[in-house]
Amino acid sequence: MYDLLGIGLGPFNLSLAALLAPKNTINMKFFDDKKSFAWHPELLFDDATMQTSFLKDLVTPVDPTNPYSFLNYLVKKNQFYSFLNTGRNNITRFEFNDYLKWVSQELNEYIEFDSMIEQVEYFDDHFKVFKHGHAIKTKHLCVASGPVKNIPKCALPFLGENVFHAKDPKIQNMSLSGKRVLIVGGGQTGLETFRNVLKDKWGHADKVKLITGRQNLLPLDEGPFTNEIFTPEFVQRFYNIDQIKKEQFTKQQLLASDGNTPSYLQEFYNELYLDKFYKKQFCKYEIAPMNWLKDISFSSQGYTVSIECKLENNTYGEEFDIIILATGFSTKVPTYLDGIRKYLELDELGRPITQKNYELKTKLNGNKIFAMNYSRHGHGIADPQTSLMSWRSSVIANSLLDSETFPENNYQNNQFINFFNDRGTYV
Repeated sequence: MYDLLGIGLGPFNLSLAALLAPKNTINMKFFDDKKSFAWHPELLFDDATMQTSFLKDLVTPVDPTNPYSFLNYLVKKNQFYSFLNTGRNNITRFEFNDYLKWVSQELNEYIEFDSMIEQVEYFDDHFKVFKHGHAIKTKHLCVASGPVKNIPKCALPFLGENVFHAKDPKIQNMSLSGKRVLIVGGGQTGLETFRNVLKDKWGHADKVKLITGRQNLLPLDEGPFTNEIFTPEFVQRFYNIDQIKKEQFTKQQLLASDGNTPSYLQEFYNELYLDKFYKKQFCKYEIAPMNWLKDISFSSQGYTVSIECKLENNTYGEEFDIIILATGFSTKVPTYLDGIRKYLELDELGRPITQKNYELKTKLNGNKIFAMNYSRHGHGIADPQTSLMSWRSSVIANSLLDSETFPENNYQNNQFINFFNDRGTYV
């Protein structure tokens, strides 16, 4: 029987495996249904960059001498000095994906790909995890199988070759030559997709339009005081405040985690300027903020899309051949946990209650279910981000090891320490 089985192998569970492996005290295995490691391969555009420092890798913030750090990856790949010469604080997603793949290969004894988890059941003092009809026993679980795609209700009947989410594999091999393209969503994914359409990555489109309900293509808030939100100290403090205040704060701080990289916006604007006044190579394009997707219907010319313009308070129709939904993700309890769902304690909105150590609150007898990216409502906007993944993994690892093997930074000197005082002011 294993001490720990991890379900899903993106950066989050890979971080936990990378912290635990050198300790050699936990009997563990991590499963993923992919054939091999890949992190959002559909979105590995050449110009896509990480929004966090490379030092916020799988392990460095809590275990800087760990062999699975990004710096050690550079050394092992004989790239260290060349990387320093690039003078960058942020790296491309292509580079980060290669780093993650390298770690997964180094940890191959703990990982099984091509392993679809079908169901989980509970028996007295252990879980049974079923894959390919075979049951595997474990004392504890860590669930990190990723969020599900947000699909607008009006788009559901049309999903297929020409209407799909930006995270769909179809985006890799689509042909847009002569096509009219609509991109729904003005976050980083929508913007990167829009920019690559203009650059003819998939052929020269006839036209491309990006609509977003936001007031503009808004920049990520990268201010130093805002970045205090992405610290262990703040998350620990945030966890203990009133839930109503949590919800309000999380909503207000959307652009701290879900805006467009400012340098990316500047580069793209410069490209649009050069093309508009000099190069004139891009296809026809339009960026339409405060425009909401209302309805889709078939037409003899492709799809008729009904769009509501909040700015001008009207609704209009337009024809497109391809609709790409850069509409984000949401977190839901995976169906393979249906067999143990009755043991999970839920809040008034039906969400699993995640405790401070990222353990789901359950009615079980000492067997733990840890969950990653299930507690934005509990731990704050850092929860779905890679920024604090190594620290979260250290909290889970300490719980599994029953000791503070890794520092959890229980400090009380965060810049926002008084943010949630009775007056609601920052002092």
